[in-house]
Amino acid sequence: MKTRFLIMSAALAASSLALAGSDDYEWARVVDVEPIREVHRTPVDREVCRPETAYVRERRHSHAPTVVGAIIGGVIGNQFGSGSGRDAATAAGALLGGAIGHDASKARDGRRHPVVRERCRIERDWRERPVNRGYRVTYEYGGRLHRTTMDYRPGDAIRVRVSVDPLD
Repeated sequence: MKTRFLIMSAALAASSLALAGSDDYEWARVVDVEPIREVHRTPVDREVCRPETAYVRERRHSHAPTVVGAIIGGVIGNQFGSGSGRDAATAAGALLGGAIGHDASKARDGRRHPVVRERCRIERDWRERPVNRGYRVTYEYGGRLHRTTMDYRPGDAIRVRVSVDPLD
């Protein structure tokens, strides 16, 4: 008899504990499902090239005009003066002729001609794609509408937890 009393009192205590603060599950009717969408943007770099015309100076680097100018200047300078004056005139003529020949060669280097080159640069575009973040679900339970967010698209009904807590 004692054992029976202990079993019954344990069952009574368990049932009273189960009612206070217990959770129960029921089904609620889904009224509306709205997808939650975000747009993810990803940068995409691409190289864009186009032809571009540039003008380049023609460079012919030759010492021949300077040397020829110095020789001619030396010959002309040698025609003037006598003795050591002739040597000085020859040296001055060579220097002057060399300078004139050098300047003439530089003037000829100034010709420009067009050169077509490819000019490239990096441009950034954005690729956009919609991503589903979840679903905003409106459901009806107990005559009232409730909202929740779910990771998956629900069917016609969802399972809800019903909790009973005593008031103080």
